[in-house]
Order: sequence, then structure tokens, then C-alpha cells
Amino acid sequence: MGRILDIIMAEDFNLALTNLLIDLYCPDYEKYFEELRFNPAQTDSLTPEELDKLTKLAAVIEYVGDRRPKAKLYEWITSDKLKLQEPYTPGVEKESLQRIKRIISAPREFSMRNVFFDEETLRPV
Repeated sequence: MGRILDIIMAEDFNLALTNLLIDLYCPDYEKYFEELRFNPAQTDSLTPEELDKLTKLAAVIEYVGDRRPKAKLYEWITSDKLKLQEPYTPGVEKESLQRIKRIISAPREFSMRNVFFDEETLRPV
């Protein structure tokens, strides 16, 4: 299995995503972006939960990649199939002002997929 499938099939998706972020922000980040190949035809065989994880993963990869000068971003990342039905806003209450602010101010990489991570949680410490 490739790294993308390993992440979406991981027992702990958040931990796998965190480990990916560590790699994408390291000095040798180019080699880790190279590992992120995925066959878009495989999306048809994913469960709805796995497709949601792939969508969140694509948003994060594109967000970080757009801010790294030599990052390789594969075409699968911008697939039209990768968009959530409902806004995903982890860590904030559904009816909160904080959630609305996050949705309104989200970068393109997130808003086009209906995925709204807090940008601060995606930056290296």
C-alpha cells in the first residue's frame, strides 16, 4: 500500500496525519511529497468514511504544499470527488461564532472541500 492508503486506513487517523505533517514540514520535505501518489480510480472503492479521510488529507497536503516552494502536488489532490457534504470544523461547537469565523476565513485549499482545520494546528511548533 502507498502512504496515502496507509494514512486513511490507519487505526489512528489523527496520529498518522500528525506524522505526515512532521514530514511535510521537515527540511527534506520534497521526498515526502514525492511519496504521496494515489490512483484516483481507487476512490470508487473507498468507504464513505475513508473518502472523508482522503478529502481531509488532500486539503492538508495542498495547504502545506502551496506554502513549500518545491513541493510536488499530484493531480488526485484536486479531484472533484474530494468534498465533504457537511462542513468539518474539528474542535469547535457546531453553533459557535468561532466555527463561523473559521468557515468564512478559511484558505481556498480548505473551503473548496468543506474542510476547515484551524490553521494554527497545522503549523510546526
